[in-house]
Amino acid sequence: MSDMTPLARPYARAAFELASSRNELQAWDDELALLAAIAADERVDGLLADPRVPRGDKARLMLDLSEGQVRDEVRNFLQLLAENGRLSVLPAIREEYAALKAETEKRVVARIVSFRKVTQAQEKQLLQALSTRLGCEVELECTVDESLLGGAVVRAGDLVIDGSVRGQLTRLAAHLSR
Repeated sequence: MSDMTPLARPYARAAFELASSRNELQAWDDELALLAAIAADERVDGLLADPRVPRGDKARLMLDLSEGQVRDEVRNFLQLLAENGRLSVLPAIREEYAALKAETEKRVVARIVSFRKVTQAQEKQLLQALSTRLGCEVELECTVDESLLGGAVVRAGDLVIDGSVRGQLTRLAAHLSR
């Protein structure tokens, strides 16, 4: 899947500004998370990508699946996304929105992808180091990816630290091919 961030960013910013002006940051976050999960489902994603399905029907499907758990403003936002053919971007919009919310709350979510499961001691070290470097509260999301061959990749906001063996090999190959 291609990077949807450029498409998602203006929608996320608009949603964030509206939610912020009404002091509803968490409510919007919860509802966007629900809609993003629905849009990410492979059965729904297939329908959202189908050009034969009218855009209005796509929005109604999303609203039906959310079972009345979204308020009118979020419903209007969803319909705007449908009219612009952007429902499939919902997961990226939610991710961008969450990043804006975390930035406002002086908090960042650091995603750690490692070759092996990170131990509690390593998590504690990472939390301390990232909190010091970023100057804010850090929450860790750890996943395992054995294709890294060793090491880990840390993503926290705009900060990316690639300490993986795969990353090192890629950089070495790029250097050697010059």
